[in-house]
Amino acid sequence: MNNLRYTRAYDEPPAGAAGAEDTTLDPAPLLGEWASTNEATRGIVKLVIGSRGGGLAVRAYGACTPSPCDWGEAEGQAFSLGVSSGEAAAFKAFYDFGFMETFLAAYLNKRILVVDTYNVFKDQSGRAQYFLRDHFYQKGGGPS
Repeated sequence: MNNLRYTRAYDEPPAGAAGAEDTTLDPAPLLGEWASTNEATRGIVKLVIGSRGGGLAVRAYGACTPSPCDWGEAEGQAFSLGVSSGEAAAFKAFYDFGFMETFLAAYLNKRILVVDTYNVFKDQSGRAQYFLRDHFYQKGGGPS
C-alpha cells in the first residue's frame, strides 16, 4: 500500500495545517450563462451554471437544429487553482444519456471558459468515441 500524502510538492498541505479543513470553494467566477464563441460549433452552444448544495448545477445545451438540445442538469464539482485557494477556477460534470456518456472538463482561461468534452457511445453503434473543445464567454458579464 502506498503511503503518499501528496504527489507533488505543490500539493503538500500548508505548514501548520491540522486535520481536515473547510474545502468549500467560492463558485462565483463560474456562475451564470455562458455562450459559445463559435456560432458554427458542433458541440455545446450554451452552458448555465448555478450553485446547488455546496456544488454546481450544470445545464448544457448541444448544437441541434432547429433549436439547441437541452441536456438537462448535471452535478458539477468545482476545483481551485491550488490547495490554498478558495476560489473556483474549473469544474467537471458527467452526463449519462443511456446511449452515450459525456464527461465535461472545464477551466477558466482569463475571461474565457474552455470546455473539453469526452464522449463515449454505449449503444454498440460502431461510432468512435470522440473529444471536442469549445470556448465560451459569459453573457451579462457575471453571475445571474
